[in-house]
Amino acid sequence: ILSEDTYIVFEAASGSGIKITNQRESASSNIFRQKEFNLKALGIGGLSAEFADIFRRAFASRVFPPHVTSKLGIKHVKGMLLYGPPGTGKTLMARQIGKMLNGKEPKIVNGPEVLSKFVGETEKNVRDLFADAEHDQRTRGDQSDLHVIIFDEIDAICKSRGSTRDGTGVHDSIVNQLLTKIDGVEALNNVLLIGMTNRKDLLDEALLRPGRLEVQVEISLPDEAGRLQILEIHTNKMKENSFLSPDVNLAEIAARTKNYSGAELEGVVKSAVSYALNRQLSMDDLTKPVDEENIKVTMDDFLNALQEVKPAFGASTSDLERCRLNGMVDCG
Repeated sequence: ILSEDTYIVFEAASGSGIKITNQRESASSNIFRQKEFNLKALGIGGLSAEFADIFRRAFASRVFPPHVTSKLGIKHVKGMLLYGPPGTGKTLMARQIGKMLNGKEPKIVNGPEVLSKFVGETEKNVRDLFADAEHDQRTRGDQSDLHVIIFDEIDAICKSRGSTRDGTGVHDSIVNQLLTKIDGVEALNNVLLIGMTNRKDLLDEALLRPGRLEVQVEISLPDEAGRLQILEIHTNKMKENSFLSPDVNLAEIAARTKNYSGAELEGVVKSAVSYALNRQLSMDDLTKPVDEENIKVTMDDFLNALQEVKPAFGASTSDLERCRLNGMVDCG
């Protein structure tokens, strides 16, 4: 049923030579591949609050039609920085964000890969990363797809200008090149740059200003609820296939793993599985058939794994015990 409030939107197919004008703009919600986000299904645990912050600051404006953001007088965020200790899920989150966006396939670059021993080659490598986005914006304008560029270890190439003494000034040139593409005369509106680092303090301050890598989200060690989510993600398959013993208490393991990162929790699960698999093997006859139905990952396997996999940022229990015996007490 059509009413006076009904409006019809005609859209040209991607790659079509037809250009439709003089009609009300539709919402831009199709920038996402799916209508809702199930972080657990994406393998992201313990980062719900961080993801909500990223969505609000970097993507909420992109869901609305361009005329709305124009009337509000705002520009889309073109850069974000994920920072925090190693193994906390920065790379995983960045990759999944890239996959969720309905644009071009994300370009994932490890910072040092950009560097070259040849003069001028490093700067060219940076320019090449933006070449597709430049061509798309030039030919399609506001209809251009979103181009996501993910920089892992961005601190390796974007150190504070003047801080390196290699004599070439190449690091300074990289920073200048990135600033030009994001926020300079040649700035692109169809680019989202995601940087990741363990050392935010090493980055050039100019990169962190509004209009550049302005959304900065700390990805820290997971809390107990987050650790439980991560453990559930990594044990989901074995639970579905009845390899997880009923005596395994993931909530207890989560409580025991304070200061463990997501990567270290994955390591705990792998270690526990190795104990379970080892019980089915005989060193005297490694060709002996394995009875899959007898494979069970038990709570004892996880407790043994906790003795084997220690958190990089955790305190040594033996050191704490020595402190206690010497009369040193934590008074908060």
